[in-house]
Amino acid sequence: MLLSEKKLSVIGAGQMGEALVKGFTQSGVLEAKQILLSDVNIERLEFLRAKYQVEFTTDNRKAAESGNIILLAVKPQQIEQVLTEIKEFFRIEQLLISIAAGIKTEKIYNVIGKDMPVVRVMPNTPALVGKGMSVISRGKYADDLSAEVALKLFSSVGEAVELPENLQNQATAISGSGPAYFFLMVESLIEAGIKAGLDKDVAGKLVIQTMAGSAALLQETGKNAGELREMVTSPGGTTAAALQVFSKREFQYIVQEAVKAAIKRAEELA
Repeated sequence: MLLSEKKLSVIGAGQMGEALVKGFTQSGVLEAKQILLSDVNIERLEFLRAKYQVEFTTDNRKAAESGNIILLAVKPQQIEQVLTEIKEFFRIEQLLISIAAGIKTEKIYNVIGKDMPVVRVMPNTPALVGKGMSVISRGKYADDLSAEVALKLFSSVGEAVELPENLQNQATAISGSGPAYFFLMVESLIEAGIKAGLDKDVAGKLVIQTMAGSAALLQETGKNAGELREMVTSPGGTTAAALQVFSKREFQYIVQEAVKAAIKRAEELA
């Protein structure tokens, strides 16, 4: 009942915009007829209409005027321009959701000049396959219902949690940037396998399935990462030898410093 009579306008038809439309419709949280997609790329819009049966427009102002919920799926450097273009069409009873990384709700309020509910969301790229992790934060006029709507929408493309906005940069450094850290580890392990004499395809299969299986262990056994690591590590064995190298090179410190750097950059971009 929460979303059954709502109209959603999605401004921005890039990869994340598509991922969200796909998740919303395939999960049943919204029907295709409830969604209006807006973008300047008409070919992209026609492609997405054929794929998901959603309506589209190239007029952001029409999208802003017609939706109960407005989802801004544009790049951070575009958001001020887009908001300036459409702000006069906003109504205070609408809900505005932004997924522009690093853009504070305070900045959005300063541009739009309306006391409407705004929710800031940081999804990550696994949302493209329905396995995303989204962090939701309320702006100062967003109430419990606004947060509930955002949580319901973004839970349809994975998992979603609510955090205070002053923790968004920290969350971005973990879950927003986290997939890149994971992919770097995958690349590094594959390269190590190749250098050790494995075929590239074999090394890739070994690494990817090992990573997927390990993540499943974490999710399904209820054990924490430390417990599972100890299960794999026999005293004096091969795993212990490898982990000693990680420890000697201060792997945990490197990870912590990387996260700090991401947080600092997010603060600079805000």
